[in-house]
Amino acid sequence: MKFKKIKEIVLFGVINLLFISSALLFISTVYDVQISNSEYFQNQALSYREKVEILEAARGSIYDRNLNVVASSIQSYDIGIRPNEVSNKEELSELLSVFLQLESIKILQELETRKGFFYLARDVDFEIGTEIKSWNHSGVYLETSSKRIIHSDPLKKIVGTVDPDSKGIEGLEYYYNSRLTGTDGELRYEAAPNGSIIPQGEISTIQPIHGEDIILSLDGDLQYLSEDLCAQALIETKAFNCSVVFANALNGEIIISAEKKADNVESFNINLISGRANYEPGSALKIFTIGSAIENQLITSNSTFQVPDKIEIISNSCLEGYEGKDKGCFRDFLKHETYNLTVKEIIERSSNVGTILATQSADINDIELFLKKFGFSTKTGVQLSGETKGSFTEYNICKTCLSSLSIGYSINVSQYQMVRAYSIIANGGKHVELTLTRGLNNNILTKDVISEELSQELKNLLVNVVEGENGTGKSLRMENYTIGGKTGTSRTHIEGVGYSNSRFNTSFTGFIETDEGPVVGSVLLWGASISPRSEYVTGGSTAAPIFKTIVSYLVPGE
Repeated sequence: MKFKKIKEIVLFGVINLLFISSALLFISTVYDVQISNSEYFQNQALSYREKVEILEAARGSIYDRNLNVVASSIQSYDIGIRPNEVSNKEELSELLSVFLQLESIKILQELETRKGFFYLARDVDFEIGTEIKSWNHSGVYLETSSKRIIHSDPLKKIVGTVDPDSKGIEGLEYYYNSRLTGTDGELRYEAAPNGSIIPQGEISTIQPIHGEDIILSLDGDLQYLSEDLCAQALIETKAFNCSVVFANALNGEIIISAEKKADNVESFNINLISGRANYEPGSALKIFTIGSAIENQLITSNSTFQVPDKIEIISNSCLEGYEGKDKGCFRDFLKHETYNLTVKEIIERSSNVGTILATQSADINDIELFLKKFGFSTKTGVQLSGETKGSFTEYNICKTCLSSLSIGYSINVSQYQMVRAYSIIANGGKHVELTLTRGLNNNILTKDVISEELSQELKNLLVNVVEGENGTGKSLRMENYTIGGKTGTSRTHIEGVGYSNSRFNTSFTGFIETDEGPVVGSVLLWGASISPRSEYVTGGSTAAPIFKTIVSYLVPGE
């Protein structure tokens, strides 16, 4: 009995001890939560209630030089699915097929074969996404995103594209991605169990910083016109490709950079030929090789030469039946008797033989250095990936390279390079960088490439090509306007085949004086085989008419 009493006392003591210990632990915990570490536990509790919503930054828009919208972003939705959360896959497949214009059977296959989360559709129109969101269907998740819209088809290639995350991957979208991309903001708030904002809860907002807008130097209307003219020229000349580049010679702003490829040409795949493909410019280069000889005081514009219709650089190479390895006979385009021509008349008539005679005393290295001053064999720096820098032939292994180079062979150039080089002549001899945008480059004409005097002399030679009685560009004359330039015709070199005897790269590169200064343009037809205006396929009969039509839109009253 006494032992039982002692046992009860001990048990009672243990229970009291446990009760007191629990009470002390509770008091200690309350003290810790409410007083000692109250801030910590408040933050922990808040973290369970706090929600973060990303405030997406808008990607900057792109405008043409007339402030017409070229590319912009609109709000859209990405639709994701967690198949294991979908209760009725067949029903959901039918519903989604109606709104997403996808086959229900294919949606169902995705739902039944996919294991984890996946995106069923991205960049869904905002109105459609809003409707799907209103269903509150289990397993369907919608994320806000943005959809890039291109408003100008003629500028589409240059503007480029973005990936599903609105990151630029091609063209100017890629080049200026860091400028166009903004910084997302966020909204932090306390949410009730149903996800709604607690009115008295803490709310903090970091506003998004939207991307910069960019203004192109390109004119969307002239771009459209140029593509239309090119499309017609491809039909008329059977050319592979037609491209047009026009730029302000004072600040390098490219006003037009358009191209069209023939629909039936598959093997001749050229993308953005203006900067990514090289060609031999032919006679359009003569103004520079003649310019080199003038700068080195070997000739003047009035120097006179006896010019036959052909010249042998390698003995007997002009004889009928000549079978030598080296092709050393150079001819003028048409047969003619020998006559005296000044350098001015040589350029006017675009005489191959006359140009060779005028430059034959020059050092080929001096000509190359002169050409390099104008930017040949270096990239123009225009804001497109894949631009080529061109090349010169290795002259030490070429017996006729001086003659070839003087008339625009033995060198590969891009159309952008030709426009930049002619801009230097047209603007008084100053270095200029080409650009596809406005306000993003400090293109101040400070560096002299050639003297102003030489620039004016070369301009006069180019104007005479249009104004001269025998000028190859006389069809370009426009009353009250000064136009100068040079036709170009060279045999098309086809990879794996060689020089074609029936296809030609025909061009006209020149300038027109406007109230805003000289504008330089180049029209290039790649692989033309016929001319609708002449029995001969030349730059004057195929490319020059396109040039004239475009400049008539550049100047008032035409």
